[in-house]
Amino acid sequence: MDKKRIIIALCIAAVLIPAFCLVPSRWPIGLIGLLLFAGFGTWEFYGLLEAGGMPASKKWGTASGLVFVAATWFNALGKHFTYDGFSISDNALWCILLVVITSNFFRILAYPNLRKGLESCMGTLLGIVYVPLLWSFVVRLFLSGDPSKPGWAAFYVILCMKMADSGGYFFGTRFGKHKLAPTISPKKSWEGLWGGVGFCVAVNLVWLIVSKSQINSAISFSWVHALVLGFLFPIVGTLGDLVESMFKRAVDVKDSNTMVYGLGGILDMVDSILFAAPMLYIYIELFL
Repeated sequence: MDKKRIIIALCIAAVLIPAFCLVPSRWPIGLIGLLLFAGFGTWEFYGLLEAGGMPASKKWGTASGLVFVAATWFNALGKHFTYDGFSISDNALWCILLVVITSNFFRILAYPNLRKGLESCMGTLLGIVYVPLLWSFVVRLFLSGDPSKPGWAAFYVILCMKMADSGGYFFGTRFGKHKLAPTISPKKSWEGLWGGVGFCVAVNLVWLIVSKSQINSAISFSWVHALVLGFLFPIVGTLGDLVESMFKRAVDVKDSNTMVYGLGGILDMVDSILFAAPMLYIYIELFL
């Protein structure tokens, strides 16, 4: 096991956990942090495409994606609290998303080589969907409760996924023998996946007891839901991790960035969360 990687991960957790547990979700510092993760993650994804010789507009895609993430923030916050009466309605939010998408199609007209313009448009839209659109559900969860309190639902997702990743890493490195997806991610094993499930179920049950059956002030759940989510988070998160691994293997890149030793870039840190957050959002809407 890589002790240096574990120490760095613990140091990052020591910074992020107090931030999530102490800072009210309505404070602008939350918006800034969420935008930074979305921006760096999107930029890194376009870097992967560039490394594979696939064109995309990094600046336009990142900027337009951040506009949608910021709009999602004000839309979700506006359901509880407004800054001097400013908020964005649901209809306005989807209009902003429509403008973001159509603007990328219109940019094709500026390319002398229409084939290159079409390829650039496809790559740019893929980046917007993969990072900002999926990340917007982290924003929704972050502001789903009382905005004067921390973003517990978003913290819950991140905690579950990181503990599932830790369980997968621990069991995978020690007991992993049966490959999960050898052509995409040779190091992943079925033993690691079930280790992640075990860790995640334990975290869910502890959260259920400590929080008195509350994900946040607006969302309650039972031990049945805790068990179901304990299984769903590692499975969906692993699929999300495999999606990013597929992108990296397709362009022959090991990490999306080398920002953090052993953990890669921002995209490597949030790849599973990008799919786990929408899954929880859908689960809440349908079952909680």
